[in-house]
Amino acid sequence: MSGNDFNGNIPSSLGNMSSLLSLDISNNNLSGEIPEQLVISCFFLRELILSNNNLQGQIFSNNFGLTELQSLQLDDNHFRGKIPESLLNCSILQVLHLYDNNLSGKIPRWFGNLSYLVDIVMFNNQLEGLLPKELCQCQNLEILDLSENNIFGSLLPCLSLSNIRQVHLSRNRLRGQLKDALYINSTTLEVLDLSYNHLEGKIPNWIGKLSSLSYLTLSNNNLEGELPTQLCNLGKLRLIDLSQNNFYGKIPSCLNFTALYKGNENDESLIYELPLFVVVEVIEVMTRGAEESIQFTTKTISYSYKAKMLTFMSGIDLSCNKLFGEIPHQIGNLTRIHTLNLSHNNLTGSIPKTF
Repeated sequence: MSGNDFNGNIPSSLGNMSSLLSLDISNNNLSGEIPEQLVISCFFLRELILSNNNLQGQIFSNNFGLTELQSLQLDDNHFRGKIPESLLNCSILQVLHLYDNNLSGKIPRWFGNLSYLVDIVMFNNQLEGLLPKELCQCQNLEILDLSENNIFGSLLPCLSLSNIRQVHLSRNRLRGQLKDALYINSTTLEVLDLSYNHLEGKIPNWIGKLSSLSYLTLSNNNLEGELPTQLCNLGKLRLIDLSQNNFYGKIPSCLNFTALYKGNENDESLIYELPLFVVVEVIEVMTRGAEESIQFTTKTISYSYKAKMLTFMSGIDLSCNKLFGEIPHQIGNLTRIHTLNLSHNNLTGSIPKTF
C-alpha cells in the first residue's frame, strides 16, 4: 500500500493479520505511533517498511513479538529516543534503515549479536558516543552508514570485514590517525567516505590494496603528508576528494592508471558495477531501498549524487591544501573526469598543453 495518500494513524487492527509476512505502507502521510498490537501479534512478519511518513514517538516498546523480522525500514520519519533494545530479539535481522529521524543515544553494543546484519543505515540522526567494537562481529555487513551524527572517538580497526562494500562516516567528530585506527585490506570496498571529521596523519599505504574502491572522500579533515602513489593502483577509482586538508608535495603523475582515464581497460563496465541496490533473496517481496549518496563540491556548491546518478559522476578535488610544483601533464589525459579542482594550493608553472 505504499505510494498513496493515506493519512491518520496506522490501524491497530492490522495486528489481527497474524499470518502477515510483509507490510509496506511507506511513502504516505501517516502519523502517530506504531500500533502496539501490530508489534505484538504479527509473529511471522519478515518485512516492515514504514519509510517516508510522519510517524513519531518511540520506535518499539518492550512488548515485542516480531522475532522473525528480516528487514526493518523506518527511515524519513520523526521517531525519537534510543534504538530499542527489543530489536535484540530479531536474531535474523538483515536490513536496518533508521536514517532521517531524531534518534539519540549510543549505537548499541548488542548490534554485534545480530550476526546476519547486511545493512546498517542510520545517517542524519542525533546518535553519539563511540563506535562500538562489537560491530566487528557483524561479519556479513556490506553497508555501514552513520553519517551526520555526533559520533566521536577513533575508527574501528575491524572495518576490513570480508563483505564490506560501503563505509559512510562523514560529518561526525571522529579523531585519530588513519594508519593506526583503521586498517583495511578489502577487495570488496567500493565507497569510503570519512569527510568532515578530525582525522590526522598521512594516508596509509594500504589504500592501494582496495582494488574495488571507486569513491574516496577524505575532505575537511586534518590529514597531512604527501599524496601516496599507491592511489594510482586503484584501477576502479572514479572520484577522489582530498580537499580542505594539509597535504603537501607534488600531485602524483600516475593517476592515469585509474578509471578516470578513458583508455583504462578496467573501466569499460564500471558504470554497471557499483551495487547501489543489492537484493536480499530471503523472501520474494524483500528488496533493499536505501540510496547511498556521495556529496561532492563544485564551485563552492555541494551536490549529492546517489543511485544511478552516482555512477555518472567522476572527478578530482585536491583544493585547499599545500601542494606545490607543476601540474602533471598526465592530468590532461584524464578524459573521464567531470570536474577538476586544484585551487588554493601553491602550484607553479603553466597549464599543461594536454588540457
